[in-house]
Amino acid sequence: MRKENAMISIHWLLSRRLQSAFAGTVLIGSLLVNPLAMSGAVWSNGVVFAQSVPVAAPNAFAFNPAGQELWVSAPGVTGGAVVQVAQRSFGGGWGSPTTIATIHSVGFVSVQNLSVSFSASNRAVAAWSVGGGVQIALRSPAGVWQAPISLVPSGDASGLLARLDAQGNGVAAWARNTSPGSVVEAVTWTASGALGPVVQLSPSAQGAFLPELAVNENGTAIVVWQVAPSQDAGSPYQVESASRPAGGSWGAASAVSPVVPQTWSPQVALDGAGNATAVWEEGSSANNYHIHAATQLAGGAWSGSIQIEPMNWYVAGQTSVAADAAGNVTASWVVEDADGAMLIHAATRPAGGSWGAPANLGQLTLNGSAPNLTPPVTAARDGSITVVGWAAYGGTGNPNVAVRLGSGQWVPMVIPGNPPLTDVLAANKARASVIWSKGNGVKYHVSLVQSDYQ
Repeated sequence: MRKENAMISIHWLLSRRLQSAFAGTVLIGSLLVNPLAMSGAVWSNGVVFAQSVPVAAPNAFAFNPAGQELWVSAPGVTGGAVVQVAQRSFGGGWGSPTTIATIHSVGFVSVQNLSVSFSASNRAVAAWSVGGGVQIALRSPAGVWQAPISLVPSGDASGLLARLDAQGNGVAAWARNTSPGSVVEAVTWTASGALGPVVQLSPSAQGAFLPELAVNENGTAIVVWQVAPSQDAGSPYQVESASRPAGGSWGAASAVSPVVPQTWSPQVALDGAGNATAVWEEGSSANNYHIHAATQLAGGAWSGSIQIEPMNWYVAGQTSVAADAAGNVTASWVVEDADGAMLIHAATRPAGGSWGAPANLGQLTLNGSAPNLTPPVTAARDGSITVVGWAAYGGTGNPNVAVRLGSGQWVPMVIPGNPPLTDVLAANKARASVIWSKGNGVKYHVSLVQSDYQ
């Protein structure tokens, strides 16, 4: 097992408790109903768009601002695996999957770290790792996919992410095991497909892993990651970052968080001006976590971290953060109360303002000793809609998604059938989509289902 995976496993074992019993539902008294949401859009009934998908096949989804969507999957086939993509217009049907890469192998082959991004200019990128190497495939505005490009032939890559700006210029980042420790690397390319060199972002004296990447409309990029000192020698941990102005070069790594015994799950978002927000969990022990955030103005230094979850919960974590182009930022995370209930909290910082008090959005179900889903928050770049989704506790009647239109109040809602959501996306003009899987009666296979909000 790789070092960072072992750390994550230990973290979960120490900090997550199995919820043995919880009666009743969560009261969400602090949430006001948004009349606009109540009188307007609702979530559609779920539509099956993939009848039979191997459970082990990775999937990734992306919206562009217009609400067009890409799906990329990498199922195993006889003699290896294939990478396939499909597209749809919002509210329409999915086109037939197209194979963009075939991976040959005489034995078992697993495609991992699947990522996809879809730009306003209709360009796209799909990225994945296989055999520890990193590959990307680029798509023209006309929908033509180029042959995959191998960026790193081998090296146990993990955490691979690829993102595009509005014009189709791109960035990919990942962590890779080296001797003596793991490092975070990145590569950039132009909309025409001209690749730059692979650049090491993290210092070699540290063990760096769990990279997160954000790219805004203009091409400003930032990567945050988690480090352990002395080549993965263990705690304490810290969050670091490196940024790149549009068309420029990567800056030196800089500290985002202080060095503390427990630091986990760094996430990052960028607004249209290039201002960054990082959110992470930290604590002095495994059972005493807080949610912290810091900001970095474009071209400047990181601010001192602040605690945005004021309560001292038994455990808090599983962070997510999103920003619109104007600079309004929303973070979501999980907390566990004294009774063992896992709750979804979210807080917002308006552009130029301060973080507000967290709202309690609902309760999260558990799968074994870990939450079924990190509650991802997604925000349309025009600021029209923000959505948080999760796997609801207790079945029918309990919310598994919360919607906020503009700067209004959160509205907890139930997706028809109350499914355990796995992907949440938002596009301009208050459009959103959620995706989940369900068993279809075929051994080791599931169906993929989708619901839209508009």
